[in-house]
Amino acid sequence: MDKSHEQQADELEKEAASLEKNSDRVGDMIKDTREEWDSNKSSNQAPGAAGREEAAPGGLGDEDEDENVAEDSGGPA
Repeated sequence: MDKSHEQQADELEKEAASLEKNSDRVGDMIKDTREEWDSNKSSNQAPGAAGREEAAPGGLGDEDEDENVAEDSGGPA
């Protein structure tokens, strides 16, 4: 009976080591992805990654078109 407990403990230790290794790998992937995203945000090669203001060629102007609604009528200005 002691042997089965030792075997189970060994299996659980291997599983824990595997999970830790996978956790480290995923953490590295997240770090790499974040660095790539930050790099793409500042590059003209990936315009979709830029912020809204940076992506607007002429700027956003004073108002966004989506917000161009008259306050009195509730309809478009």
